[in-house]
Amino acid sequence: MMNPALEGLDRPALEALQLRRLNRLIERLRATNPFYRAAWQGQVPDAPLEGLDDIRRFPVLTKEELLSDQESHPPYGRRLGVPIEHVWEITLSSGTSGRTQEVHAHTARDAHLRGLLHGLAFWWAGAGPGDVLAHHVGVSNSASHGSFHRGFRAIGSMPYLVGYTGFAKRLELMESFGLDVMYAMPSALNGLTALCESEGGPPRDRFPALRAIVMSGEAWPVDFVERMEDAWGARIYEGYGASQTYGAFIMSNCERGAVVDGRRGLLHFYEWAALLEVLDPETLEPVAPGDPGELVVTLLEKEASPLVRFRTRDKVVLMPHEDCPCGRDLRAIEAGTISRWDDMVKIKGENVFPNEVDEIIFARPEIAEYQARVTIGDAGRDVAEIKLAFAAPGPTDDGIVDRLRQELKARTNITFELRTVPAEELPQWTTPDVKPRRWVDERQAGLATGAKS
Repeated sequence: MMNPALEGLDRPALEALQLRRLNRLIERLRATNPFYRAAWQGQVPDAPLEGLDDIRRFPVLTKEELLSDQESHPPYGRRLGVPIEHVWEITLSSGTSGRTQEVHAHTARDAHLRGLLHGLAFWWAGAGPGDVLAHHVGVSNSASHGSFHRGFRAIGSMPYLVGYTGFAKRLELMESFGLDVMYAMPSALNGLTALCESEGGPPRDRFPALRAIVMSGEAWPVDFVERMEDAWGARIYEGYGASQTYGAFIMSNCERGAVVDGRRGLLHFYEWAALLEVLDPETLEPVAPGDPGELVVTLLEKEASPLVRFRTRDKVVLMPHEDCPCGRDLRAIEAGTISRWDDMVKIKGENVFPNEVDEIIFARPEIAEYQARVTIGDAGRDVAEIKLAFAAPGPTDDGIVDRLRQELKARTNITFELRTVPAEELPQWTTPDVKPRRWVDERQAGLATGAKS
């Protein structure tokens, strides 16, 4: 364990710590934060919380409320929480403009805390002093760069960036500086693997010192992880983080990894730093282990831009944390299945989740990328098309396409029109600063104009 005093707490001690920190946070916000004072006025009693379940008396917070607060009180909104001269760093959520990007301010303490949280995921993955990390992250105002750099340095190791350049140059840099541990999104890892193999052999032959790979940002199928572990000769782990989670990982796999004995591993919550609820998105009631729900986040230690009961819109599956023999009494969700409730696409009356399609398509090592498009067809009905790009150039096996069509039909009850295209025709999702948006829904435009596909 990196911090046995926190990681080793049993449930009663951990929940007592959470309650103390939660009451301290709420008392501070009531006294100093106009955003939360207004939101809670007349909604909840002023008395201290007697138990963690009392947090459910407080209203949930949405992205739209954050954006409205920023627009009314630019640039940080009334929820800033500290004097503006104490802002040490800012990060922006993903989005295309200021109207869709949340601004998250950090004090110096916030920034170093998020580094420590990020570093924990790598420590659990087996990284430590003396190791070299290559991380495939471009430099921007997203949360990624600072968290990765500070996180790896927090555990005494040397990180370097490769995400600002193309795959070929990345491989060259990795050979020049070496690597013991690597971070990459699943899409980038898939692309790097395909390039290595097209150049003559599996990546494990080029990077024999690599021990661990940490991924985040996309859902993945189990056999993808197994295939990547074989190709790279390294164990794969997953972390979960967002702009709204200190801009850092807030949960990750323990030492057992992302896949254990052919089954998905667990992402253990860093519960001393955050109160994480998994709620039914309709009723906002807690879900039972094994059920999907929406992740709702309260940051217990955030000074600037604090968050209390923020709705992430991330769909997760709560799991029995007692199933993990790692010795940590931390609640957990299922690894590799995090998706978006608001990414759900209803096609011909069926609820289709893109991560389910990801799982089917990326289970095929031959396929490098895809893009889906939903339109109104000539008959006035929904048409769902998927463009597929194969990892290697040359003739493709039509049998793969036919089998994919059958598997997609069996899982989603939708018959997709599949066609193959050159890889360069599709977007390349290679960095967590740009979240994959493989689905395009053009039905509203089609209905509005009467256009046919």
